[in-house]
Amino acid sequence: MSVPLKVLQKILCKTKYKNKDDVDEEENRNPSDHEAIKKLRELLKLQLDDRNNSNQITDDHTLLRFLHMTDYDISKAKDSFLNHLKWREEFGVEKISKEFNFDEYEQVQKYYPHGFHGVDRSGNPVYIERMGLIDLTTLLEKTSLERLVKHHVYEQENTLNVRFPACSIAAGKRIGSTTAILDVKGIGASSFSKQARYLLMEIQHIDSNYYPDTLNRLYVVNAGSGFRLLWKALRTSLDAHTAKKIQVLGSNYKSKLIEVIDPSNLPSFLGGNCTCSEQGGCMISDKGPWNDPKILEILESLKDNKKNAYDNHTNVEEVWLSAESTPDNTPLSLSETIKQMKITVEEAESRFRAIEVAVAQTKQVLQRFSEKCKEFQMKALHFEKSGTI
Repeated sequence: MSVPLKVLQKILCKTKYKNKDDVDEEENRNPSDHEAIKKLRELLKLQLDDRNNSNQITDDHTLLRFLHMTDYDISKAKDSFLNHLKWREEFGVEKISKEFNFDEYEQVQKYYPHGFHGVDRSGNPVYIERMGLIDLTTLLEKTSLERLVKHHVYEQENTLNVRFPACSIAAGKRIGSTTAILDVKGIGASSFSKQARYLLMEIQHIDSNYYPDTLNRLYVVNAGSGFRLLWKALRTSLDAHTAKKIQVLGSNYKSKLIEVIDPSNLPSFLGGNCTCSEQGGCMISDKGPWNDPKILEILESLKDNKKNAYDNHTNVEEVWLSAESTPDNTPLSLSETIKQMKITVEEAESRFRAIEVAVAQTKQVLQRFSEKCKEFQMKALHFEKSGTI
């Protein structure tokens, strides 16, 4: 967890949940991760410096996702990341994330119910798709396959840039993956027309290649015999890392979902007690920490310091231990020890600067909070004196 989020955790006083099915990326980190990330970053700098694009090299967590994707093959991870940058440029991802308007959203929801709805017990955002209710013929009268793909990319960017950071603040720990539920009631091989297969494969290609390792768990519910036959074929196209995160369930899925997601965050049509009646239904409510005004205010205050707020810094204690001994516990030379200690000092200074930034930003938020409280107190006194209710 980054330093600013530790400070915010104390302010927000949120409860942490640990779900046994979660893929905890922090716990899965091992000492070799840091070295692999370092090597990958160095390779990318060599490639990107020629194009003056080294600023496109991103935070450690994103690089780690590409390493996971390629089973820590650094050369393949480098190629995958460069392909990802090329795709972003050619597809116009930055422009889509800032300018794309999906005006037909409410109409699309009638024939393709999907969306984010709350968080699981560990704080991961929950995404739900009701594939069995898709009416592709009518859907394509309201929009196009091209716009559906752009809408998907827009939502992926919004999840990376808003939903994950908001969920991180709410949970008091780093959140970087989604728990998904796919309701496939009535789906079989005959359900997939040429257009449906194109949309499914295009989205799967984008997610696998350009947003790797952002899935925590996928629960496929209401899977009948028709879908299970289809699943056997679909599973062969998935990498092992993704396939092991997917659990196919029949109609008796309620207890499993309740184990993972609190009923208040689970729509009634999936066995929960949420209806989002005031927002027009769970699939269009976009319920979650990413719509909490207080959290959005904090995110805005951290916007100019996003690197400090949401990326990973080398653990100072790990560096100090590495300065004391090599991996095989043999003593380092004096010069090497001094070199490592210098790195430790630099990392500590970086942490202290991050703390200073976090404290300053927290003071700003609390100051505005205090001013609002005083304003409300003055209004209350005024109403009391004037006899106004």
